[in-house]
Formats: sequence, C-alpha cells, structure tokens
Amino acid sequence: MVRDESHLRALLRGALKGGTSVVLATVGANSVPSTALNSWIVAKDERVVALAMDTRSSAYANISAGRRGVAFELLADDLILAVKGSASIVKERLASVAFPCALVHISVEAIRDHTVPEVRFQGPRYTYAGHKGHRSDVEIAIFEELAKDTVE
Repeated sequence: MVRDESHLRALLRGALKGGTSVVLATVGANSVPSTALNSWIVAKDERVVALAMDTRSSAYANISAGRRGVAFELLADDLILAVKGSASIVKERLASVAFPCALVHISVEAIRDHTVPEVRFQGPRYTYAGHKGHRSDVEIAIFEELAKDTVE
C-alpha cells in the first residue's frame, strides 16, 4: 500500500484534530536529539501543524536558539507517520494553558508512511482520573486556541 504525498498530508490533517500523541524531536546545541511526547497538537491545514510547547522545555530552548529543524512521529490508530519540518515560535504565551506554553508552528516539509500493512496499530491513549475530569474541558480550549487562524 503506497500512499502519495497528498494522501499522507490528508491523513496527517485528519489525525491531528486534537488528542493524538506525537513524539517530537529537536536538536540541542551539542547536536544531540531531544525528544518529548506531545498531545497538544493540531493540523491547521495539510502544510502547517500547531502545538503548545512548554517554554521551560529543551524543545523550546532548541527552537528559540534558532535550531528550527524538527521531526515528529505521529502515533494513531492504524497510522504511523514520520514528519520532518521547520518550527517557529508564533506566540510566546497561550492564554488557555495554566503554565507557560508557547504557540509553535511546524511547516511540514516531508512525510514518510511508517504504517505496516496488515498490522493493527493502536495509538497511545490517556484519560483523566475522576477528580481531574475538568482537564478535558481545558484541553478543548487549548485545541481551539491552537486551531485559530490568527494570532492575537
């Protein structure tokens, strides 16, 4: 099953509507990769994804230092995509997040399909404990802010 680039971009957009996890990789000053799990990521269209990035993280430090090349592995049900691109900090502080998170856009430059035919992959999932149930509403607000077309 060979999927062309336009199909992969459509699959990426469909998978990144909020709540799908990715493993994001950035490059540090010492040229060593740094990875982080991120589930606050949405596709704005087939060419740009937006994510909330903790400003205290090594990923934020790497991108803000000008090391903008990034990659992420998207892990969804029956879909595994390797994505490469260039990250930019669009906004220093997201209003919907209680701790310091920046709005980061990744311009998608390349996508590889890592899905294996006839192998059923189940993407990682998470739920909140009963007393943390309010976090679902917070996440909805975060996804909505990430998906906005304009920066305020």
